[in-house]
Amino acid sequence: MADHNPPSSLRIPVAVLLGLAVPPLGLLAWMALSGSHRSDYLRSSWVRAGFAAGVVSALPLLVVGGASRLGLWPDPNPNPIGLGLLLFVGGGLTTILIAVGIALVDRRGR
Repeated sequence: MADHNPPSSLRIPVAVLLGLAVPPLGLLAWMALSGSHRSDYLRSSWVRAGFAAGVVSALPLLVVGGASRLGLWPDPNPNPIGLGLLLFVGGGLTTILIAVGIALVDRRGR
């Protein structure tokens, strides 16, 4: 790797603060502030699978909310409990997959 950009000194505090509030965002902050190692994380199949799980779990809630807002959904005030639970479980799966990907990339780098 010819271009070496060290991780930000804010990586740990930002990742911890965001991780306490919303765990997937803490992991995203860890990767975003990793300097030149960011591309290593993004090449990991575990991290990519985590991103895919997050998008797939959030998409139904976003589609129903947007469609009801535009008047395209039969119920103008849909009950989001089922889709919210899907997003919650998907967020947990996303967090686990991305955390495993980060750990494997860090372990491989040593």
